[in-house]
Amino acid sequence: MASKAFSSEVGTGSREENASKQKGASTATLLLRGGKIDPALDGAPRDSILIEGDRIAWIGEARDAPRAGKAIDLHGSRTVAGLTDAHLHLFMRAQELLNLGLGPATASIPALLECVRSACAATAPGQWVMSADYSEQFLAERRHPTRTELDAVSQGNPVLLRRTGGHLSVANSAALALAGFDINTPDPPGGTIERAHGELTGVLTENAADIVAALIPPPSPAQTIEAIRKVAAECLSLGIVAAVEAAVGFNNGFGVEWNIWQALKDAGGLPLRMGFMLRIDPAEARRLNLRPTGHDDHWQVRTLKFFVDGIIGARTAAFSEPYADRDTKGFLMEEAADLRAKAVEAHVLGWQLAAHVIGDRAIAHWLDCLEAAAEAAPSPERHRLEHFAVPGRDALARVHRLGAIVVPQYGFLHRLGNSFASAIGPDRAQRLYPGRSVKRAGVTIAGSSDHPIGPLSPYPAIAAAINRTTSAGLVLNPEEGLPVREALAAYTQGGAFAMGHELRRGQLQAGMLADIAVLDRDILMVDPAELAETRSRLTVVGGKIAYSDGTLAA
Repeated sequence: MASKAFSSEVGTGSREENASKQKGASTATLLLRGGKIDPALDGAPRDSILIEGDRIAWIGEARDAPRAGKAIDLHGSRTVAGLTDAHLHLFMRAQELLNLGLGPATASIPALLECVRSACAATAPGQWVMSADYSEQFLAERRHPTRTELDAVSQGNPVLLRRTGGHLSVANSAALALAGFDINTPDPPGGTIERAHGELTGVLTENAADIVAALIPPPSPAQTIEAIRKVAAECLSLGIVAAVEAAVGFNNGFGVEWNIWQALKDAGGLPLRMGFMLRIDPAEARRLNLRPTGHDDHWQVRTLKFFVDGIIGARTAAFSEPYADRDTKGFLMEEAADLRAKAVEAHVLGWQLAAHVIGDRAIAHWLDCLEAAAEAAPSPERHRLEHFAVPGRDALARVHRLGAIVVPQYGFLHRLGNSFASAIGPDRAQRLYPGRSVKRAGVTIAGSSDHPIGPLSPYPAIAAAINRTTSAGLVLNPEEGLPVREALAAYTQGGAFAMGHELRRGQLQAGMLADIAVLDRDILMVDPAELAETRSRLTVVGGKIAYSDGTLAA
């Protein structure tokens, strides 16, 4: 039995009438048949989808399917709407591919230092050596290398190891000298220069790390574009059809990065639907003559991104109570009144507002800003809270009143949950990345990876949203676990909602854009541990096959 929701192009005629119409149609048609698709709302069974042009034209049972120019047998594969990663850093990951790799395979301080030694030996004297995927969490010692350790292997070359995510870096003496940092240099606003025993350790956080990173010549635009295309191809292999670049300007400054993105657009763009958060304030947007594009389906520039606090790993996320292992509450990145003024101005100018908020103090402050903006002028935009890691007791009610959305990374529960729990203590750890209570409050969740900080694949995050288990087996508030369909919907419907696309994609319905992922296992039925290894067999974006693993033949 066919679905009742037909498009006007196909109509509701018989199988023969539909076949006749398809035979005479000039638009290319593709039938995906014999998959595993959830029943229609009226309970009608569905296993096949007819794509006409860039839209789903029909959905129902294979025996009732209209004729198509091409057909692909799905062999019972679970078929879902294409996924959206609502917050990731394609540019940052591209830079990781172009710089010294110190990721999870680098397991100890000696191994890291040997990698730095080899890279410096292969680099011209005085040239920078940089890593963008370093983390002390990968190391057996669970500590940062020291400035003097880096000095011993760097042969005078400036070295900067940016912790994955970019909120903390470790520099050697040559890099610190080029930045003008010495023992008497005061901490810059919104950052710290770590000291111990009257010496610089080499550890820099937030804006202090950014000052040094800005000194490094970026890779060429052509190299960066090629690396971005590689990351986009990996997205497609996972069933991701849309992505929101989370902070243009975070790595190399806005001008450098925006010019590269514009060059990529001029060269044909990406096969992904792209959204961009710009890390500039509204005054800079005006100076550059940048205005919100609205809900563009392919290349959306409508969001300004603000950083309210830092991260738990660097103890710079802003909490109302001190960390469990250090006498600090973290800090806000700028004066409260300044951020509020920027938020109000950007809101009035029609931008969607997004903010990096981790600790309860930062979340409360950003909600103050959004409430001030709402009082200043009405806006149809849904503003965003990125991460929303440890909200205060009244935060969800305030988010709901504002009509805002939250963009968490449930994959962090698995990958970083134990280190988070050590930093903030067991009580607050049980409040990390809420799930079920967010849904109960009527707030939309848009799923995301924050890649490369988290794995690019959405499926480990979906698994963690369900079982809330860390890599060491610690379970963090199982009451916040989401049912599997709701966890998946955060990436399908929630991601589309965050981009303003909910009327056009995010669900498998006739008339919607044909964004489809055919998966290699039934993620609605398998154990979460197996779910995490899911990949796409076939990914369709706007009716075009954007990725195939070769297992499904026409």
